[in-house]
Amino acid sequence: MIRQSSTKSGSRYVQATRFPCLTLVSTAVLLLISQLSHGTNPTVETILREIQRAEQAREAAIRDMIYAAETRVIEWEDASRSAVKSETLSVRKVYVREPDQIRNEYLSMTIDGRKLNEKEMKRELAKQQRGGRRDGNGEFQSPFSAEAAALYDFVLEGPELFEGQAVWILKFTPKQEEEDLFTGNTYISQADYQPVYVEMAPAVLPRVLEEFSMNIRFVEVEGYRLPSVFSMDMRVRVSFLVTLADRTLSIEDRYSDYRLNVGLGEEVFSTE
Repeated sequence: MIRQSSTKSGSRYVQATRFPCLTLVSTAVLLLISQLSHGTNPTVETILREIQRAEQAREAAIRDMIYAAETRVIEWEDASRSAVKSETLSVRKVYVREPDQIRNEYLSMTIDGRKLNEKEMKRELAKQQRGGRRDGNGEFQSPFSAEAAALYDFVLEGPELFEGQAVWILKFTPKQEEEDLFTGNTYISQADYQPVYVEMAPAVLPRVLEEFSMNIRFVEVEGYRLPSVFSMDMRVRVSFLVTLADRTLSIEDRYSDYRLNVGLGEEVFSTE
């Protein structure tokens, strides 16, 4: 096992006479959406206030946590993403303590089907860090936080059903385009004003990126919605007179087995 400590810095129309059961289901869904859209919608300001309240409650309630993380990194042969060039799968246990302590304990790593021994895994992790890669722990600067909300414009796209859940869809765009700000959509649960799904992309792409998008899916754990899947797709292209590097990557983190407020001590985050 290897330990690392750090800080957080179209629908298609169906012919009714052929599929009557599908027609009934579709009609029921349309009726439910119609009922949602004809209800009294809260204002954007009200939704933002409730989101911030839910975020503050979650931060106050969860002092520390342990969870499992599985990361799959696929490098594609080209931008068409039709053929895999290489694939890396790593499994780790993550320890988090507020306000900003994180430790990643790597349990295994497999590259192109071959499991690495501990020495090889340590060497590969060092190589990845030199290349600028950081573990994605489902963290990002929420545009709805009290600190960041003033930097964004929000538009309520309306109520909708998302995977059987009644949600509000809030579109967010930065008032001024900057590299560390995002544009996207957040699906907010109407039941508790916590995020269900977020899709976003940088407002301004860094110079070396030709494509970049990401999304976060959340799962309910003890009444709080925490990240369950964090996905990124990117194309890195470095040119100076000629193309020096052109890589297309897909990265997916899956989080599971959350344990909240287990009482993690300082020794857990020691680098010794």
